[in-house]
Amino acid sequence: MATKKKTLVKEEKVLSWKILVLAIVTFVAYYPTMSHDFVDWDDIVYIMNNDMITSFSWINLQKIFSTSFMGNYDPFILLSFSFDYHFFRFVAAGYHVHNLLLHMVNAALVYAFVFHLLKKNSPVALAVALLFALHPMHVESVAWVSERKDVLYTAWYLLSLLAYLFYRQKERLSYYWVALLFFVFSNLSKGQAVTLPVVLLLVDYLSARKFDRKALLEKVPFFAIALLFGIVAIFAQRTINSINVMGMPVTSSLFYAPYSLCLYLVKFLVPYNLIAMYEYPLTASGSVPLYIYFSPLIFLGILAVVWKTWKTRRYIPFGLLFFLATILPVLQFLPVGGTVAAERYTYIPYIGLSVILAIAFFDYRLKTTLQNKKIMDAAGIVFLVILAVATWNRTLVWKDSVALWTDVIEKDPGCVHAYNNRAFIYHENKEFDKSLRDLTSAIKLDSNDKKRMFLYSFRASVYKKTGKYDSAIMDYTTAIKKNPAIYRPYFFRGIIYTDIMKNYRAGIDDFKTFLKQNPDDVNGNLNLGIAYYNNKNYDSAKTIFLKSLKLNPANGEVHWLLADIYNHDGDYESAYQHGIKAKQCGTAIDTALMYSLTEKQKKAQNKKLK
Repeated sequence: MATKKKTLVKEEKVLSWKILVLAIVTFVAYYPTMSHDFVDWDDIVYIMNNDMITSFSWINLQKIFSTSFMGNYDPFILLSFSFDYHFFRFVAAGYHVHNLLLHMVNAALVYAFVFHLLKKNSPVALAVALLFALHPMHVESVAWVSERKDVLYTAWYLLSLLAYLFYRQKERLSYYWVALLFFVFSNLSKGQAVTLPVVLLLVDYLSARKFDRKALLEKVPFFAIALLFGIVAIFAQRTINSINVMGMPVTSSLFYAPYSLCLYLVKFLVPYNLIAMYEYPLTASGSVPLYIYFSPLIFLGILAVVWKTWKTRRYIPFGLLFFLATILPVLQFLPVGGTVAAERYTYIPYIGLSVILAIAFFDYRLKTTLQNKKIMDAAGIVFLVILAVATWNRTLVWKDSVALWTDVIEKDPGCVHAYNNRAFIYHENKEFDKSLRDLTSAIKLDSNDKKRMFLYSFRASVYKKTGKYDSAIMDYTTAIKKNPAIYRPYFFRGIIYTDIMKNYRAGIDDFKTFLKQNPDDVNGNLNLGIAYYNNKNYDSAKTIFLKSLKLNPANGEVHWLLADIYNHDGDYESAYQHGIKAKQCGTAIDTALMYSLTEKQKKAQNKKLK
């Protein structure tokens, strides 16, 4: 008994040192993220402009759990941001530290999962955990605050797997219910968690468990929960119309999906030329490149390897099917968003490939000569160092929005979205010349007339802020020609005509056209009324202003303009009443005119009495 106790103490010390080393190297590799800012890729919406995270009120909790947000149902993510907001408000460093801590915890959980999965094979577990912690393809999930979804759902996912392993090994039903509960928590963090039931079957396969009635029935609750959350995820995506936004034919998506699988496999071994936005590869004419049609062969290759090693080397089918099962929902068979692949999708799937690589490494090392062992150890360390350095460098790309989109443009000069997004940041920073350059580049690249319409509108707004009003008018006019069904450019062009060029007739025509699609738009009616007023068409102005007050009764400016119109018409009582309401609404009024209206109203009342 004493010997067994000493052995356990020794194992615990070794485990503690390994976890400590794992934590240190992970922290060092991701250290730059702690000084990073938010980026204008979901962070603005998820955090900066999200009232739901500003307090833990009952109303906010109801909203968080009862609605989807940005096409996702992930209430635990919003709760975690609420936690961060409570302590850090809008200090990005606090959010980044939270992400990094979760990634460090996940690296330790990967070690624990593989350690117990492979019957306490510590070297393989550590190797897999290091690959997980240091792989540069995982930087997106950690360095991007909004992608808290990955690091949080993975924590619950791995805890569920660990609980299931303990249930299998200790045969205690309590572990089963804990595994089920953690699976629910994982789904409440990100929809990609629905893959866990398949992984449970793979865990049984790796341990050579017989697939009897009990083994299958205990998975039924997991599959039922996965089905429920899968349906919820699809409906959530539909709320923002993000499904097949490119209008991709079904036949094309069937080939692009395996292409993205090939991309993920290559990037696992050679994580080179990483980029935040992987656009669909297309020919110059916009068709599918010929090589894409050969991509389904990768599926056949994987199935062939699985078939050949099914009974002899179970870790290979386990790793390949783990990778395939966990990445399958995001392989764009059902296209979501406008990209063919995303680095964040590999966060859990690469665990399967890492298991294969680590076991194969140590298996070969065990059989080779001492000299070869030294060479392999050195090569393994060098490979991990290269990954760590690549991860460090990759984190620098996520420093801020300009750095992120500049990196995308440098690696993919044809990415319209990157130019547009960087132009927005330059615009917000009042670097209008840079914003105009990026928008002009985007317009030249974009072949989609309807999308280009928004670029022209954006550039027109920048031209307006730089005082280039003729250029702004030209861009709004072009935007209208590109897509006449979108009426917003009419409104903005009307503003320039009336407020700057004093061309009231042109402005009136634009506002009227805009209001055909948006008859109850408050600003549209207000500006049309002001245009009529400035053009001295008082009857039309009065009609529009009265309608405006029905839409917004507390608009003091409209009340004061009506007071002036009624005064012009000789209706001093109405003029006086609107003047009083304008004052009550807090609008600055002409006291001399108001005094004059008071006197005129008194005279009018006295005449009525006589």
